[in-house]
Amino acid sequence: MGACLYPRIGDLDIKLFVELRLPWPMLFFVSVGCAVHQYQTIGHTTPQALFMVLAHWLYANACNKGEECVLTSWDMFYEKFGALLAMWNLSVVPFMYCYSSVYIYIRGDTLDLPAAWIIFCYVLLLVGYFFWDTGNSQRNRFRMYHNGTLIDRKAFPQLPCSFSPDYKYIQTEHGNKLLIDGWFAYARKPHYTADLVMALSWGFICSFSSFFPYYYLVFFLIALVHRVTRDDSRCEVKYGKDWERYVQTVPWKFFPGIY
Repeated sequence: MGACLYPRIGDLDIKLFVELRLPWPMLFFVSVGCAVHQYQTIGHTTPQALFMVLAHWLYANACNKGEECVLTSWDMFYEKFGALLAMWNLSVVPFMYCYSSVYIYIRGDTLDLPAAWIIFCYVLLLVGYFFWDTGNSQRNRFRMYHNGTLIDRKAFPQLPCSFSPDYKYIQTEHGNKLLIDGWFAYARKPHYTADLVMALSWGFICSFSSFFPYYYLVFFLIALVHRVTRDDSRCEVKYGKDWERYVQTVPWKFFPGIY
């Protein structure tokens, strides 16, 4: 996977395997292992450990239920899915994104949080997941619908607000359509915002006594801001005046009124 090209048909299975089918289920089972080991150690599983099992199941399930959407994602298409990305998916995703799960297992019963705070974290996770899942669905299925490649899958769970064929868009001279409807009427990267909200909940469930559980959030924030900057520069060159019109229509990147 050293010198990489755009995905070819013969490469798709191995790319999907390395990008989705292996790392995210591995992360989920690491969290399951932490919860089981916690039960064996202290005699029960804490709500915080169950939270991380739920969080990583939601992520792993969403990645695999919508894997056809990943083929046109930044990772697979623009980054060319090279050796560095493959290594990242196979090592960092399962063995570093699990820090919150490991921290909760190590702390055990000493990580005592108020019930109201734990409920808040669960609600924050589920709200973030809803907007992340539906946001990714909106942008990818909008693209596939107009390219004539939309696949009608009924993978679980099917959420409302996932797609509409009537979404408004800006038609560019380049030929592509820029979505300005759904969640993308309010920000250009709402799915990134939702992803960060989920990452924040992974830290919140561990309290504030250590930076360890917040590693993923800080790293992810830096990575996404850098990625959006590169994406904006690429689109500005690609679409020219149409991009200026798009930015005027949807001026905010992550959250309306803030950034």
